[in-house]
Amino acid sequence: MKEIVAILGAYQKAVAENKKSALATVVKVEGSSYRRPGARMLVTDDGLLTGAISGGCLEGDALRKALSAIHQQENKLVTYDTTDEDDAKFGVQLGCNGIVHILFEPILAEDKFNPIEILKAANDRRENCVIATLFSLENKKQPGSVMLFREKDS
Repeated sequence: MKEIVAILGAYQKAVAENKKSALATVVKVEGSSYRRPGARMLVTDDGLLTGAISGGCLEGDALRKALSAIHQQENKLVTYDTTDEDDAKFGVQLGCNGIVHILFEPILAEDKFNPIEILKAANDRRENCVIATLFSLENKKQPGSVMLFREKDS
């Protein structure tokens, strides 16, 4: 929960400073990974990272992917495969030894239903809820975070 609060705070600061940002969310994991689906990291256009999507082995490349999503204003699903022992590119020695799918969503501050606003609504309610983050492993078009389900809504 502290990480979500940190992400929300970093986002508010970014908006106040007129910075663009993207939210990186772990949406699927196959095999071993430090973080599970739902882990998030906010990236601002000046390279500030808040939160984490791995134990450190993916963040460098994730920064580049997030900046690309910000620049192109398009959701992107990126798959990191660290299962190949010959592939030291993502730091297999750091304990990342699985396939991790990360969804990068550029955040439009003027959109009151952007992923951060959905996350904020979930945090503010202080009740059980689920955020639906839609993605496709087959299609390039990625819907992203679209809905908040609250316990009282069911």
